[in-house]
Amino acid sequence: MKNILLASVIALATASAAIAPTQAETIVVKTHDHMHMKKHCRTKVVTSWKHHHRVVEKVRVCS
Repeated sequence: MKNILLASVIALATASAAIAPTQAETIVVKTHDHMHMKKHCRTKVVTSWKHHHRVVEKVRVCS
């Protein structure tokens, strides 16, 4: 009787050790820097005339 009980306990422990890695979840740790805001910038092409010549400038516009 003791042998059957010991064998079932060992079998249960072995089965639970084999099942645990298959049920593991992926843990993702994220850190956000809330003090740093991302600038939304775009490039704007500005054309103007200086001394009868067309001047094309690329200006960075950030909001």
